[in-house]
Amino acid sequence: MRCVRCLAETATVVAHAPDGSGAWEIYSCSRCNYAWRSSEPESITDPQKRDPFFQLDGVDLDELGSPLPIPPLEA
Repeated sequence: MRCVRCLAETATVVAHAPDGSGAWEIYSCSRCNYAWRSSEPESITDPQKRDPFFQLDGVDLDELGSPLPIPPLEA
């Protein structure tokens, strides 16, 4: 399945509506760690309608730094 954020074919279904209704599923991408529900609006689930600022297609994820650097341990 294609990830809506990085566009890689690395997304999978990770959860279903617990009541068995099929009302929603949750998907997760193993490449960029993005997760979304099938019930999200198209502004989230359609890459053509997403804000380009939040897209990661064509980005080398290994080159991105950690958004929250871990401080060194104090003695």
